[in-house]
Amino acid sequence: MDDASYCATPAPAPAPAGPEADAGPPFAECVLCREPTEYPESARGATLCPVCAWQEAERSACSG
Repeated sequence: MDDASYCATPAPAPAPAGPEADAGPPFAECVLCREPTEYPESARGATLCPVCAWQEAERSACSG
C-alpha cells in the first residue's frame, strides 16, 4: 500500500494578525519587578516573572 497522504505533514496554522495577536490573555504582574509573568491574572499567590523566579531560587539555594 503506497498512500502518500499517510505520512504527509499537516501545514502549520497561520499566526493571528492584528494588535490583539501579541496581547494574549491578561497576565499577572511580578510582585518584585512588576513585569508580566507567565501566569494569568487569576493565579493565586506571589507570582514572579521568570527572571525574578530564577534569582529567588538562586538566593534560596545558596542560603544554606
